[in-house]
Amino acid sequence: MGYILCKVERATIPYYIENISTNIYSIEELCYYMYNNIYLLDETIINEALCTWLRDELKLRRLAQRLYVLLEEQKTMGDFILPIFKEINYLTFMEFKEMNGRLKIFEEQPEVSRLKMKGDYLYQHEKYINAIRVYTETLEKVKDSGMGNQFTGSVFNNMGCSYAKLFQMEEAYECFEQANQILHTKNSLQSYLFAIYLNKGVDAYERAAEEEKVDEETKRDMDTQIRKSQDVVIPSELDPMLDLWTKNYHRNTGL
Repeated sequence: MGYILCKVERATIPYYIENISTNIYSIEELCYYMYNNIYLLDETIINEALCTWLRDELKLRRLAQRLYVLLEEQKTMGDFILPIFKEINYLTFMEFKEMNGRLKIFEEQPEVSRLKMKGDYLYQHEKYINAIRVYTETLEKVKDSGMGNQFTGSVFNNMGCSYAKLFQMEEAYECFEQANQILHTKNSLQSYLFAIYLNKGVDAYERAAEEEKVDEETKRDMDTQIRKSQDVVIPSELDPMLDLWTKNYHRNTGL
């Protein structure tokens, strides 16, 4: 990448990026975000508020005016972000061509597919609350999309994983139950049974495993994983660990 560092002054008032719950203060940071998060380029960042911020905070009036016009003309995402990259020569021609290719493939996907990709990306980057919000929106729109049960089941599964990461096990259990009813795979069954164990206890887990006719080998592997999960090592110095856990919680939830 060939951008010129600090070519444009930093903002006094930052631009808040909702998807990742963070502030940016410069056009360099904006370019970095857009290049590395193409699945998150949507109306939460590509809007009039961004144009106004570029105009008022970074004093990039000519760029802002051009972006206003592109918004009004409802140009593609690639057309909109290109002038921003060009403003500081952030990317080489080949780098932008490669990124624009990825963005074009993403934009050609059905809306619900793009939503799920966005949710998966947020989950992978540990933004679990935002991922759950996107998965919920996906499920609201999937009924009329023609995407099929496999797609719906995978959304429920991934939303369950997001809830589990937040230790909201009742919600995770409900999602994994829905996923297993749709998918009927070994992985979906295991996730469902683990959620039962964590949410309802060992007796409920044993009953469910019997009702689902889990084979001996799979049951033995699951029992081993459960025993290992119970071997919790308490750190000798709790304060640093508590600080780290608190920071991770705030980072993952945006709260």
